Amino acid sequence: MAPRKPRSNTAKPHSLAAINLGRRIVAGEWAVGTTIPTEAELSRAFGLSRPSMREAIKVLCGKGLLTAVPRVGTIVRPKQDWNRLDPDVLAWQAQGGLDERMVRDLFELRGIFEPPAAALAALKATPETRRALLEDVMLLGSADKAQSIAADIRFHRNMLEATGNQFLAAMFPVIEACLSASFQVSRADVLPQEHLVPMHMAIARAIADNKAESAYAAMQDLLARSLEDALLGIEVTRSR
Repeated sequence: MAPRKPRSNTAKPHSLAAINLGRRIVAGEWAVGTTIPTEAELSRAFGLSRPSMREAIKVLCGKGLLTAVPRVGTIVRPKQDWNRLDPDVLAWQAQGGLDERMVRDLFELRGIFEPPAAALAALKATPETRRALLEDVMLLGSADKAQSIAADIRFHRNMLEATGNQFLAAMFPVIEACLSASFQVSRADVLPQEHLVPMHMAIARAIADNKAESAYAAMQDLLARSLEDALLGIEVTRSR
């Protein structure tokens, strides 16, 4: 699976409008507590029917970005009310540029789920999922950056699925959004990448060998190094 990208033009019109409008809200085009343009005005601006625009606004209300107030209009909600774990909201925030606090928060979130998930995978993974993780690591070493990133994301998806826990597996869209966001800075071409394969391989081999404690520790090591890379990437980006 490749990093999260804007949905294609084959998506429904209201979905595309929700993406466009959501990005603008997250970017701060309308201040918290202010009303966005009316449904009729937005329909004209987007070239959509009012029912389609109404659906787009409902999507953003569901993500906690907007709220409809009778006789007032549709209001931008405070950031603390946003569904910060929604993959779209995470991606829109990342597109606006990552800062150190957001990067640290993303890695703290991953640290809550991924080391225990790696340990559980070491205990419960099937032979097929163990092999899949090893295959992902081999592809992660590809000289093709897009292929390497896709393999990296697939590795983390397969690890969560290897736990056999349906709720951990359901966390993958959030983890994917975190990965895609951090890759914007941690996979900069000027940063060293030689550690990626051996660190992922340590996790995959620990899972393959049913070593839960080793898998836990190896995932912690990967997250710590990845955080360093992401923070360094921010510094490099700022210095350009």
